[in-house]
Amino acid sequence: MRVRTLHKVLAAGVAVAVLAGCSGGGAPPSADDGGTTNDGLSTNVRLEDENPPAGQPKSGGRLNVMIRLDATELDPHRMSETSAFVINEQIYESLVQSYRGEIRPAIAESWEQSPDGLTLTFKLRDNAFFHSGRKVTAEDVKYSIERIKDPATRAPRARSYESIASVTAQDEHTAVFTLSNPNAAILTLLSTAASSIVDRTVVDSTGLNGSVDGGSGPFKMAARVTGQAIKLDKHDKYWEPGVPYLDGLDFTFNPDDNARAAAIRSGTVDFLWRPAPEFIDALKADEALKWYGGSGSLSLHLRLNTSKAPYDDVRVRQAIFLALDRQEILNVANSGYGTALNAGYLPPDRFGALTQPVYGGADIEKAKALLAEAGHPDGFEATLMVIATSAFQVRSAEVEQQQLAKIGIKVTIESVEASIADTKTKSGEFDMYQSGFGLTYDPDERFSASFLKGGGLNYGNWHDAEYEALIVQARSELDREKRAALYQQAETILADRGPVAMTFLNADFDVVKKDVMGYKGDPTPTYRFYRHLWLDR
Repeated sequence: MRVRTLHKVLAAGVAVAVLAGCSGGGAPPSADDGGTTNDGLSTNVRLEDENPPAGQPKSGGRLNVMIRLDATELDPHRMSETSAFVINEQIYESLVQSYRGEIRPAIAESWEQSPDGLTLTFKLRDNAFFHSGRKVTAEDVKYSIERIKDPATRAPRARSYESIASVTAQDEHTAVFTLSNPNAAILTLLSTAASSIVDRTVVDSTGLNGSVDGGSGPFKMAARVTGQAIKLDKHDKYWEPGVPYLDGLDFTFNPDDNARAAAIRSGTVDFLWRPAPEFIDALKADEALKWYGGSGSLSLHLRLNTSKAPYDDVRVRQAIFLALDRQEILNVANSGYGTALNAGYLPPDRFGALTQPVYGGADIEKAKALLAEAGHPDGFEATLMVIATSAFQVRSAEVEQQQLAKIGIKVTIESVEASIADTKTKSGEFDMYQSGFGLTYDPDERFSASFLKGGGLNYGNWHDAEYEALIVQARSELDREKRAALYQQAETILADRGPVAMTFLNADFDVVKKDVMGYKGDPTPTYRFYRHLWLDR
């Protein structure tokens, strides 16, 4: 299959719900405004780009963007926080890019896949330059993929790259991937920011978590004050003509929900990324603002450390799963914005998801019986760790504490900084952890990183041989329906005996000033559309 610059290719196995858009003060989109995704799924939302702003995009100006928390790790191959993905998708570029389920050219202007699916040949464009001024070459592609696969890198998603046997730089502009097995998700995988092609000279000299980047994306690192601000300037040698429109992006970070809402209403910032749910209605009603959103991209969960007792006992985990009322958690923690997750990790409208619930309301008596059977008739004491600056997750933990008390589990909430949570989860120093998983372009990314043995985000080292076999098989299954069925089997196992109690999928909203134009969100999720934002000033 030959793919040229203007050819749009549907990513195998990817289903997306398109982000809704509505101007300030408007009502939520109705079902009559519905569109259809590339997979034929009714979105019941209005596509934001069905009504593009009048006039041509203007170049110039800087956009002030406020996010809740800075990322502790900006190395694209090592990152795991959502804020790192937001920032790095402006700085780094991958071989290809994904937008609403379509694979599009990026550093690679075209590619060809052999009939057996085991060889991928990428032709790199001649006008892709790193921010250092070096031209991007096939050697950089080879270096980047080998770095991700190297255990020393500790890339969280490394297991998703297992089928890549080798990468060869055939010449300066040709990179050849040889696969050990067909991989239905390979192009989607190579479109993610986690698959960024990095400048090997920068990696070897300074690394990628400082104030110098190794990217070739539309913006480059200009300044960084850790925890406070990141300044990105326009990359003048970016390959796409006329892009980006903005001279720069200025990110600031503030964990205070009230302060963030006040900042967008006062005009201090131009773009408020995901305001706290309790402020959404008021911000929607503000005539000076526009809002976009409605679809969710963050699955919340209660993680249990299966490497230690009593969480290594499946009966204890099942008792906890049964004790939770997920709708109540959603209502209290997120003002009801989102979807209760009563089955596995995937929400019901995503590819490979279970469409029928495994859990309904809490079943306290059955949960108590399971605890007694496991040798804990009176329950036990537990510590639930949560990041202190995440107010909606703290509220989730508080509801979970109350619900688990009904079956005798006495929970103490431990509120910690994000860096401490990162250290403790990676070292297995926790009982329970209230956290969340961002949805990924393809299910394999999340399943491999978070639930397979050796996965970089498999905190507590849960392992289930049957589950792993299904995920590995699904990766190589090219028939879409058969692949979905494999994921549904895996999701049933995860819901029944996995290490996490899924709770809810949030509903994401972005709020911008009226003169911020070009917003074309994608809750796959990806944030690469920021390069097409412009200011009507």
